[in-house]
Amino acid sequence: MKKKGLTIAIVIFAGVLIVLGATQGPDLYRMVKAKDRLNNGAVAYARGDYDEAIRLFKEALDLYPRMEQARLYYAAGLFAKFNLTNDKQLALEAMKIYEDVHRRDPTNADAIAYLAVIHKNLADMAETEEEREQHMEKYREWTLKRLEVPGLDNKAKAEIYYTLGQGYWQESFQLTQPYQVNRPPQPITWNVPESEVPKVKALVQKGMEYLNKAVELNPEYGDAWAYINLLYREQAKVEKDPRVRAELTRLADQARDRAIELNKRREEQQKQQQAQKST
Repeated sequence: MKKKGLTIAIVIFAGVLIVLGATQGPDLYRMVKAKDRLNNGAVAYARGDYDEAIRLFKEALDLYPRMEQARLYYAAGLFAKFNLTNDKQLALEAMKIYEDVHRRDPTNADAIAYLAVIHKNLADMAETEEEREQHMEKYREWTLKRLEVPGLDNKAKAEIYYTLGQGYWQESFQLTQPYQVNRPPQPITWNVPESEVPKVKALVQKGMEYLNKAVELNPEYGDAWAYINLLYREQAKVEKDPRVRAELTRLADQARDRAIELNKRREEQQKQQQAQKST
């Protein structure tokens, strides 16, 4: 997705020069040279040559510091290189640029999205639980800020809430899975320590909060219903009362059936659309 965006921007930025064609003298010269570096950097980025892309984006920014797109692309290049090398300094440098962009333009969708992803990646590679929690909290904050971007419809907002809800399920699952007890032919059970039970319940509660918002905005969101099902099952793992577990399982089954129904309907609609296109 990001590579495609950069390729498209080569054409778009050529139009910017036409709009700013009244600029004269050295300023125009620097702008033209910066545009050239930006376009060449986009080509390098698209072919995966991130070192060259970073160099060219930085040159574009040095030539014409007011070129906001060069700033965004330079940060994107740093982040792409970070993904290859896990060099934390690259991620931190990209983060600093995106934070600066956000300060000047609080609704810049690229800056907000990248800041969320960078914090998530840094959380995944954190060396301590405290560091991981700090980055996860920032990841969630920036993910929620995506809701502030103008022009989002209900489906787009639902996807943001879904992303957060699914993440809480994943954290809960990682916490409970090591305590699975599998002794065939007996049913699978979970022996989650009492010290971990409050954590699981808190994760389930937050996950449900966001997934319920997702299906309120988009009742046809099959994937969100699927994770509501999974969160009910997470809570059932730590409940001692068999009646409570049975009720949670019933609710999980309802959500699962709803997800299956909606996803089947979506697949049928997609098949019909493909059939119409082929006729």
